[in-house]
Amino acid sequence: MAENKEPLVNETPQKETPSKIEIAPRKIGVYLCRCGGNISDVVDLQSVAESLKGENVTVNIQDYLCSSAGQDKIKSDIEKGKIDRVVIGSCSPKLHLETFRGMAKKAGANPTLLEITNIREQASWVHDKEGKESVNSKVKGLIKGAVARMGSIEPLVPLEKKLVDRTLVVGGGIAGITTALEIADDHEVILIEKQPYLGGHMIGLSKTFPTMDCSQCILTPKMVAVHNHSGITMHTQTEVAEVKGSPGDYSITLKHSPRYVDIKKCISCGACTRKCHTGAIFLPFAQAVPQAYMIDVSKCDRCGACVTICPRDAVNLDAKEEISTISVGAVAIATGFEPIDPSFIEEYNYPAPNLLTAVEFEDMLSAKSKTGMRLQKADGSFPDRVAFVLCAGSRDFTGKGRKHCSKVCCIYSQKQAQLVKKMKADAQAWIFYIDMRSAGRRFEEFYHHTQEKGVNYVRGKVAEIIPKQDGTLMVQYEDTNLGRKGREIFDMVVLCPALIPSAGTKELADKLGVPLGDDGFIEEKHVKLDPVNTLNQAAFAAGCVLGPKDIHDSVTEGMSAAHKVSQFLGKGMILIPPEKPMILECNGCGDCVKACPYNALSLSEGKAVLSPLACTGCGICVPACPIKGIEIRNFTRNQLKAQLKAMLEDAPGVVVFIDPYAYAAADIAGVNRKQYSSLVRFISLPSIHVLDGDVVNAAFEYGATGVMLIEGTTDEKLTSRSDDLYKKLKKDTRKHKKPLRYSHIETAQYEKLTDLLNVFASQAGAKAEKKSKKEKGEEASEEKV
Repeated sequence: MAENKEPLVNETPQKETPSKIEIAPRKIGVYLCRCGGNISDVVDLQSVAESLKGENVTVNIQDYLCSSAGQDKIKSDIEKGKIDRVVIGSCSPKLHLETFRGMAKKAGANPTLLEITNIREQASWVHDKEGKESVNSKVKGLIKGAVARMGSIEPLVPLEKKLVDRTLVVGGGIAGITTALEIADDHEVILIEKQPYLGGHMIGLSKTFPTMDCSQCILTPKMVAVHNHSGITMHTQTEVAEVKGSPGDYSITLKHSPRYVDIKKCISCGACTRKCHTGAIFLPFAQAVPQAYMIDVSKCDRCGACVTICPRDAVNLDAKEEISTISVGAVAIATGFEPIDPSFIEEYNYPAPNLLTAVEFEDMLSAKSKTGMRLQKADGSFPDRVAFVLCAGSRDFTGKGRKHCSKVCCIYSQKQAQLVKKMKADAQAWIFYIDMRSAGRRFEEFYHHTQEKGVNYVRGKVAEIIPKQDGTLMVQYEDTNLGRKGREIFDMVVLCPALIPSAGTKELADKLGVPLGDDGFIEEKHVKLDPVNTLNQAAFAAGCVLGPKDIHDSVTEGMSAAHKVSQFLGKGMILIPPEKPMILECNGCGDCVKACPYNALSLSEGKAVLSPLACTGCGICVPACPIKGIEIRNFTRNQLKAQLKAMLEDAPGVVVFIDPYAYAAADIAGVNRKQYSSLVRFISLPSIHVLDGDVVNAAFEYGATGVMLIEGTTDEKLTSRSDDLYKKLKKDTRKHKKPLRYSHIETAQYEKLTDLLNVFASQAGAKAEKKSKKEKGEEASEEKV
């Protein structure tokens, strides 16, 4: 890595010309993977292989290329000098690209001379209902296009950037606490929490399943450990306001809401509360960390009694919101969940007296209780008959609620039912459920134990909850086991609501360039292989921000995320992708400098100069240059033209230029087997902004029936310019009279993506057919004349 990197930015090779788009005389090895039938059951790989063989191309088919045998074959061919460049046709590059490139490096090849063409998630898995001929045609085009581009790409060396050895952990629940404590012995940690205290939802629980031990006994020591750890700086009532910089070196602005009591000065003596006649100043709860009072300004009449009586001068009624900036190398997201507001379920009539959510039920019995840790009705008496209604807003495919299962409701409702029976042995507890799910160690035994306690289970959907004048609630339901409808009167009804991402999750994810799933939770890099990594290599996630889960799984993910963070920071430096702009020719106009949204370009002695560490490789400078003097390495105009020409030479298709975030959506569509037209041909780009009229015109000239630009990034510095790019490309390519479309598709919107692809492919095909008929009609007329 100590090689001179100057040529990566400043060298000025001869300007490419349109005549140089043929495959260079390289020894290219193409390796196709059967993937255990995932690919070969749909694609005739032998036919694909036959179409690829040529003077400079060798083709090999393997059952599992990612296996040691598959990798050894490629490695051996490199070492023996049979090949010097590699194209792999397999699953998504998001899964194994780094694995294969690591293998290539060990074999003595430059890793950038190996690329993966996605023929599983974006071919065999989404076209298995189409005829083999159309799928084969697409795969042949994809592989041929990759080979054509591979023939002229450069061996590049990644840039190195020193990492900031500090981590921001966002969220002070059990997942965030665990993550922070696991990291802090080796790396500095800044932990922020938007609430005035640590503990998240867990500190608001009474008992925890399946062991029925109290949450405070487990959590409080960890909260204190965070507060006392020399490697952790803790900020409550704090949120992320802005994120600048890049992975490994972020400058993050924090917004601190006023507490009106200095936590460093406050000794929790309670003198202030004895003087406050409005109850505005209070300690959140006995075990709160930080152990300091705070003021509810909505109750405060600013009499100043608390200021006068405080022996430590800790109270400041004029405190304002504060802003601070920190530098971190990595971010761990543990922002947790919140319950959905069930008031949208009209037939349940929430809120109403004695009709509450499971979270409100826990609030009565937990350390934060305002009822003296006593379960009570609105009139203060104990409820003799309590109903628990599961799936209140979850597992809902009507469009009103959430589709996903909230996972923990079946078990916590049984815990709460047991608590009712424990507090009053002759009380009745009923659980209304759709399916009872108790997967997990000791969970089935817990279910059995709840039955032994005498809890009544009714399998069926609650149709309506009707509040009555005497404070009771009538529950109308259907018992699907007995095949009858029924109604029961209860003193209290507890709704177990869908769990959704906490407020602000999307905003934080957007700031960090982390995609969300269609359920709103953070999308893992890979659900099985990288469950706490995200598509941002410096951002990790743990706990319920990745989806509903119990305490055990949240702690496990917190430890896993901490390990990943330590592994990342332990490298000391980060490798930056080398696909940066190269300045081939410059007239000193400065248009590229003005266009660059990241201030990565400047003028020096009348020529444009690139600062590679500031550059993101977005490519906005490419079309901005009036003399076409800037190219993105390994995504040059001529390389893209070569790819397009080879991709479309056998059959026309719809060319879709797609950025990494939208590419992830296409992968998810594949995993979910969402079908779309096999006419679609994806070309992955670091950003759609590398495109100009030359490339898009070439796509039309080589046979594209339509061209789409699909952008998934949420970076406003790019998306704010996308409409202008689209309008310019439409103007520059209007002579072809073929459809061109731009769409913004975030990672979670994979269903929208497939719908869009199908509609556009159909429209482009219809327009091409109409044009063909018209041309044939004109030819026939000329012949008659």
